[in-house]
Amino acid sequence: MAIQLTAELEEDLQHLAAQSNTTADDVAQRALEDFVAYRRELNEAVQRGDEDIAAGRVLTNEEVFARIEARFMSE
Repeated sequence: MAIQLTAELEEDLQHLAAQSNTTADDVAQRALEDFVAYRRELNEAVQRGDEDIAAGRVLTNEEVFARIEARFMSE
């Protein structure tokens, strides 16, 4: 796979690579790995949330605020 980078992004990658004694390709690879892992986790969290909603495991705003108030007012 090949991607087009802006000159600014390529310069940033080169700068980060020089700071960490590695290559710009390695910095880009790590950044993409981190981004893909983050998006995968985000998508899984949304899926779990959708499943909770479908199963009725939800609270109203009022219930949430009541729990927050009860927790912090009791301290």
